[in-house]
Amino acid sequence: MFSSNKIWQQVQKYLPEENRISDKIQPVEKVAAYQDMEIRYDEYSPIKESDTTVVIFHGVGGNGRLLSFIAVPLVKAGFNVICPDLPGYGYTKGPGSHDYSTWIEVGAFMVEREIHRGRKTFAFGLSAGGMLAYNVCCKAKDVRGLIITNILDNRLQIVRDYSAKNKFHSRIGIKMLDSLPSRIRKIRVPVRMVANMNAIVNSREVLKLLLKDRVGSGSSVSISFLLSMMKSVPLIEPEDFDICPVLLAHPEIDKWTPTEISKLFFDRISCTRDFTLLENAGHFPIESPGLQQLNQASVSFITKYNG
Repeated sequence: MFSSNKIWQQVQKYLPEENRISDKIQPVEKVAAYQDMEIRYDEYSPIKESDTTVVIFHGVGGNGRLLSFIAVPLVKAGFNVICPDLPGYGYTKGPGSHDYSTWIEVGAFMVEREIHRGRKTFAFGLSAGGMLAYNVCCKAKDVRGLIITNILDNRLQIVRDYSAKNKFHSRIGIKMLDSLPSRIRKIRVPVRMVANMNAIVNSREVLKLLLKDRVGSGSSVSISFLLSMMKSVPLIEPEDFDICPVLLAHPEIDKWTPTEISKLFFDRISCTRDFTLLENAGHFPIESPGLQQLNQASVSFITKYNG
């Protein structure tokens, strides 16, 4: 699986040393059976046994291994970390057709496994994984806290405008795709053709690497999956969300989805909310000091609410 994938290894050199996979902190690749799928995930375990787990979700164009830069500092802080490949990405295996609801079901399954083990469990979502993690909390319910770098309500046109490759795609293209017969919607298209992938990371060197990753940003996705994501409705409206506290740690220089776009939804959440702006960080927040601020804010939040 990822032992033969060189992209994530090449990305490592662009990360601060304290966020890199090392001889001391290595993920163990595992597989969990769910329905007719085999969910591949990375599991990180701290030196001292912990009763707290953080399940981290990637977004469109990601995979579990690319989340290592977030996982490593959390493991150093003493927490278990789980980073799954969502269906369609990484090395998770399953039926060729799935929609956004499958992502939510798989996410809830991975979180509930940790809860059933008796672990205090937190959901963490990067990029489009933010709204996914929110929906997972709505479904799993017993989550201790939610950490997100973005939370995008695709019902809003302004959110679609930022997420899509251009305004033609966001305003006309989606309607055209929605009118296609179901058999045509099964066709897969490169992610970069429909999404604003050039804005996923501010480093040009890292962007070139990610777009080459056939199990990440260089992959393809079915038209039906894209439509199901763009037309999805949160399982609980933010005004009624009282399941757990929420931390939005938003990149300051996010060229895909600026802070104000995420705050359209975040500011409506009724439960306890914390906000941290990650200075100098892009959508894939690997820059300093924003990455260090993400590490610190996440550890403080988890420590505060895992009692």
